[in-house]
Amino acid sequence: MSFPFECISNFMFFETELEQSDIILIPEASHPQLMERVATLYHSGIAQFILPSGGTTLHVETTEWEFLKNVGVALGVLFRIIT
Repeated sequence: MSFPFECISNFMFFETELEQSDIILIPEASHPQLMERVATLYHSGIAQFILPSGGTTLHVETTEWEFLKNVGVALGVLFRIIT
């Protein structure tokens, strides 16, 4: 087993067919691979909005939200701040 929780992840995670969506939510994360996958979906037209989330963590210098946003910008994702 390469990851400690691999044995239970088979029961927790499943894939469904992708459909058009209004928004893609990225839950708290400090892994660039999540934004890389979301950027691919964004560029393919699956959704026109991306909502990264996350606060401070020991794994990134800023917040997880800003970390994910910066990765997205580097991948050509356009972000708009909506208040």
